[in-house]
Amino acid sequence: MDRYEMTEKESEIMRSYIKANIDRAIAENWIKAYYQPIVRAVNTRVCDEEALARWIDPEKGFLSPADFIPHLEETGLIYKLDLYVLEQTLKKMKDMKERGLDVVSHSINLSRSDFDACDIVEEIRKRVDDSGFGRDMISIEITESIIGGEFEFMKEQIDRFRDLGFPVWMDDFGSGYSSLNVLQSISFDLIKFDMSFMRRLDDGESGKVILTELMKMATNLGVDTVCEGVETESQVRFLQEIGCSKLQGYYFNKPHSYEEVLEIIRSGKLIGFENPQTSAYYESIGRVNLYDLGMVASDEANSIRHAYNTIPMGVIEFKGDNARFVRSNKSYREFIERFFGIEIASSKTEYRECNAAFIRNAQKNCCEQGMKALYDEKMSDGSVVHSFARRIGINPVDGSIAVAVAVLSISEPNEDESYADIARALATDYNTIYVVDQDTGNYTEYVSSVGEDELSKVRQGTDFFENLSKEALERIYEEDQQVFLDRCTKENILHELDEQGVFTTTYRLIDTGVPVYNNMKITRLHRGNRIIIGISTVDAQMKLREQLQKAREERTSLARIMAISEDYLSLYAIDKDTGRYLEYTSSDEYESFGFAKEGEDFFLQGVLDGKKVVCPEDLPKYLEGFTKENVLREIQENGAFKLHYRLMLERGPHPVTLKIVSFNEGKEHQLLASVRAWQIRK
Repeated sequence: MDRYEMTEKESEIMRSYIKANIDRAIAENWIKAYYQPIVRAVNTRVCDEEALARWIDPEKGFLSPADFIPHLEETGLIYKLDLYVLEQTLKKMKDMKERGLDVVSHSINLSRSDFDACDIVEEIRKRVDDSGFGRDMISIEITESIIGGEFEFMKEQIDRFRDLGFPVWMDDFGSGYSSLNVLQSISFDLIKFDMSFMRRLDDGESGKVILTELMKMATNLGVDTVCEGVETESQVRFLQEIGCSKLQGYYFNKPHSYEEVLEIIRSGKLIGFENPQTSAYYESIGRVNLYDLGMVASDEANSIRHAYNTIPMGVIEFKGDNARFVRSNKSYREFIERFFGIEIASSKTEYRECNAAFIRNAQKNCCEQGMKALYDEKMSDGSVVHSFARRIGINPVDGSIAVAVAVLSISEPNEDESYADIARALATDYNTIYVVDQDTGNYTEYVSSVGEDELSKVRQGTDFFENLSKEALERIYEEDQQVFLDRCTKENILHELDEQGVFTTTYRLIDTGVPVYNNMKITRLHRGNRIIIGISTVDAQMKLREQLQKAREERTSLARIMAISEDYLSLYAIDKDTGRYLEYTSSDEYESFGFAKEGEDFFLQGVLDGKKVVCPEDLPKYLEGFTKENVLREIQENGAFKLHYRLMLERGPHPVTLKIVSFNEGKEHQLLASVRAWQIRK
């Protein structure tokens, strides 16, 4: 019977039947666990499986989940079904392992009433621990809708799961109206996009734009993504391009019982499983958003905009002297085919020997030297391609190396004063550039936005060195003027260029009324009797250098304190307002805990770390006392916060004191925290 045509009476009859027969359905195996694969977008290998419940009734036949799950939720009996599915899943995983088959992590779905019927977190923990599998092998899927009005309660349960090591996924993201608000308040390991997003992809560009931006948001949050409902090759290709981590849908496979899965394996038709050792490597490749550098092409980058609708980007995997294109957007595929005659049919191209200098440059700079690289390559038609490459990761199994490559711009053949000349002389972080004829003093001034690769010609002039002296008297900070005038003469500049090949100097400008550090770098162009001068703002770098020097001095002083008093275990500096912290120094014994040296929230991290190392008997007192509110209140009332407890040190439980005091440094309000071991009398 079509469930949408059920009368109210028929629905009530079904409800009574489900309630009366749930225990029998479980005992007699009317309910079966079905498994739908989730594949890694970058390699289309199965990396997870979702466990689903199917009720095959001897009297009523195959029941849709919509026919029994809502009734079990209403009657508070859904926990029996969900725990049964978990048990069947663990049994299936164990059987696969014994058969010598690959075992990937599985996800299970929970309902809101699970949390009311029992301590579902503890029930799941016990079953998973008893199975012998790691907790990270079972992911918990929770829909936004079940968080509902009891937000704080559900947040606490999600935090419990994650603290125990279970990944938690937000299921059906986008199906409600408060998904973004939930994400802002609760941490998830993965976002599962509702299948409605797939249906919208064919409705026009707006659906693609929205999904692309949501993927970028998830990437920035450090959260993995799954799109469900994937049914076509074009959807797969688009999701690969925008950096979706994982894919699920009938394009790959529908849900199957375990018996059917074994039969598919025997027939050799099953999608291959991912080697767990390579998961982190492929995750890093999959998170590269191939539309994320669209802002690089300015309005003047006509050569790129004319040829391609977005910046050409791809990921190349190198193995020895061979390479293959792992991921690419449409623009990159067109670029590779145009210049190299290589057709990238899909993301699964085979390794091949590739001698194109454009690709070999990426290999040399990123594989061999392990660095980011800006480089130019002259093409057969005389144009120059300006590219950026970055190493993403190394496959721990076969040693292959993944490199992301982006084509930033293309200079047309015989372009006068091309960017290639300038890029070889200066880095891309200069906001003003002068090309000067050293004999006549004639010059051309260019400006650029820092980090961009295109220059705009602003003006031309004469007598550059004379104008440089005039500008020094008008714009340079008074204390720096004479030093600048003495150093930056034409004779000094040319002499230093002859001796060292480069001339640099730092000074302060007062254009805004506040002294701002600037750096001038001068070198010779490769052709003509010209020099090139780059001006960049280095105020932040200079001030950072001062701060680092100060930090080094502070660390030295504090290290001496610890050397004098051996009972100090660790010292931290904490921003009073934000909670951001930095460990100044720590003892070897404290170092063995492996705590983070710096972080965003000292008080939150202190709670998480404390659960691992504080003696169980002292933990309640520690958690109750160690809150930001308590710390700040006691400092205000008593001048210091103190908390006594025992740490599980290598030598055994040992009493320590956490002491936090406040001090002001200029306009900054800081806290200093110390962990000090008690001296026990013998």
